[in-house]
Amino acid sequence: MTKTSEAQKRATQGYRARNRQKSTIQSARSAAKTYIKKYVTNETELNDLQALIDQKRKELETKR
Repeated sequence: MTKTSEAQKRATQGYRARNRQKSTIQSARSAAKTYIKKYVTNETELNDLQALIDQKRKELETKR
């Protein structure tokens, strides 16, 4: 693996500072996918998550 240059580190830090909300959303989405793929161990947990997703869908539909 190669080392990241100082210029690249500064560029990444600047991007994250300018796009804080986008970075936060991307991180949360990644965490949700990882949780589902690696840590959900039974059907009940999946059903709970699906209920949250369904609830959010209804909220989004009513905002249209």
